[in-house]
Amino acid sequence: MSLCEVESNGTYRITRMNLEDANGERLKSLGLKQGTEVKVISRKKQGSLIIESCGKQIALCKNFASAIDVE
Repeated sequence: MSLCEVESNGTYRITRMNLEDANGERLKSLGLKQGTEVKVISRKKQGSLIIESCGKQIALCKNFASAIDVE
C-alpha cells in the first residue's frame, strides 16, 4: 500500500520509493529509503501528511506520499 493510504499514528516500513527524479534524491538525503521506518504524525484532507523518520518531521504532498510504498 502507499503511504497516502495508511492510518495516522501508525508506524510503517518503506518497501519501495517510486520517485527517481530530484525529488526522490532529496527525500533519500533526508533519510527516506527502502527499509526505513516512518511514523505518520498527521494527515490532511487534501492528502498531504507529516511523517517522522530518523528524528525528523517531514511534510509530504499527496503526490510524493502516493509514490512511497510501505508495509
